[in-house]
Amino acid sequence: MTLKKYFGAVKQNRSIRIFAGAILIRILVYLVSVCVMAVFGDYGEGITFSDFLEAWKRWDSAHYLNIAQNGYGGAIEDGKHLFLVFFPLYPWLIRALHMLVGDYRLAGILISTVCFGIGNVFLDKLMRLEFGQEEAGRAAAALAVFPFSFFFGSIMTESLYFAILSAFFWFLRRHRWTGVAAVGFLACLTKVQGVLLAFCVVVELFYDRHGFLLLAKGKWRSFVREILWPGLRCVPMVGGLLVYLYVNYAVEGDPLRFLYYQRTHWNNSLTPIWNTFSYVRAYAADSWFTSAGMSLWVPELVLFFLYLAVIVYGFRKRLRPVYLVYLTLFFLLTYSSTWLISAGRYTLSALPLFMLGGKFFADHRKAGEILLPVSLMLMMVYMIGCYQWKQIM
Repeated sequence: MTLKKYFGAVKQNRSIRIFAGAILIRILVYLVSVCVMAVFGDYGEGITFSDFLEAWKRWDSAHYLNIAQNGYGGAIEDGKHLFLVFFPLYPWLIRALHMLVGDYRLAGILISTVCFGIGNVFLDKLMRLEFGQEEAGRAAAALAVFPFSFFFGSIMTESLYFAILSAFFWFLRRHRWTGVAAVGFLACLTKVQGVLLAFCVVVELFYDRHGFLLLAKGKWRSFVREILWPGLRCVPMVGGLLVYLYVNYAVEGDPLRFLYYQRTHWNNSLTPIWNTFSYVRAYAADSWFTSAGMSLWVPELVLFFLYLAVIVYGFRKRLRPVYLVYLTLFFLLTYSSTWLISAGRYTLSALPLFMLGGKFFADHRKAGEILLPVSLMLMMVYMIGCYQWKQIM
């Protein structure tokens, strides 16, 4: 194959173009961040590459880098292993890539950047499967300009989980059970929300294979062949959670130790969703005119109603149940927290929300022409705020 034909084939490959476009978006955001650093920072001798890397190390980023550098056993604060609350796949990948690039921060950013491209490829495949090509483009746009999407380029787990989640749903929809098990394993090793994917497997099997009908008619052999056996093939995915629990056990002799630190140090545990809504609403009402209010509480209140609206919209559009179940469970888990301070960033993992956004903007183009630019402007505002250590985390 000649060089001309090779580049021609690359140009015609949609997945490669989607991946390259997503990487270009991240590069543009990074370039904008350099402008932010120049305007709002104090770099008398010029901005160095290390300064750039440091600017993307905010909030939890330092904890992931600490784990990558020192391991869970060595990542200690106040004599305690407080960072057991962070799942291990991302810091382990950072540690591995560091051996090649020589900088933990650069390794984290490279992983996030590449994973954003991979996630967009699978999101595009999913959208074309469920809706169409136009909806796929709109979903990618909604995701790229979401007010907190700059976190996709940070040293955090958002891009990694986005890539894994998109791939998981693709394998699940194609009923490639080995892929489901493998990718689901990685999801359970990345975020606690990965556990929700086990429910998605059950929902997809029962919906696609008419599981309740098989049970009602007593077709046990068909039930075993069509539902039970594929389900059992996906069971290894929960091994990711077991690995994480073993890390807790190996470090402190208690597989559930992270729950203790989550409650006692990070002030976070499960609570009824109306409790979370109550304090978010109260803080938003009392402090909307302050930095903390506009950075934290107002967005979380708005997102609460956005989740509800999108879920209702999904039912109206008869979105496949597996996506609605994940989105609903994700919403309930996110907003059932005694101290919710990162709902904007967490929403990046609510993939069906952006899928439905793509459908909505394709059906209502004028709304998209208004809302998408507004969302982009808000993303710039919040990225600048995050750079200045506002409560955007």
